[in-house]
Amino acid sequence: MIKTTICIKRKVGITRKEFFEYWYNEHANLIKELKDDLKIARYVQSHSIDNEVSESLRASRGGPEMFDGIGEAWFESMEVLSSLGQDEAALKALVTLIEDEKQFIDLENSPFWVAEEKEIF
Repeated sequence: MIKTTICIKRKVGITRKEFFEYWYNEHANLIKELKDDLKIARYVQSHSIDNEVSESLRASRGGPEMFDGIGEAWFESMEVLSSLGQDEAALKALVTLIEDEKQFIDLENSPFWVAEEKEIF
């Protein structure tokens, strides 16, 4: 399996509560609608927890400000993911998805990449 990962920063002017509600309810439902066109096998959201433990862990490593969350989408193979660029339905779905993301995600400050998981245990 191949997955895409995005570390998400919310747009300025959107509260954490508003962000999480929109991401979990509206955006997730959109992904459910588009999953077949986008050939997504699995989708997971990780919502960050803003508390003393998170801050202590970040500070102990000298890390940057935390992200609001992480979105992950799994695909059966790199070939499946690569094929999205040649599929008319997928391209249309991608445009719809990105337009929605622009409503609540600071895309310029939200790193996005493709990865292959290596399970350790």
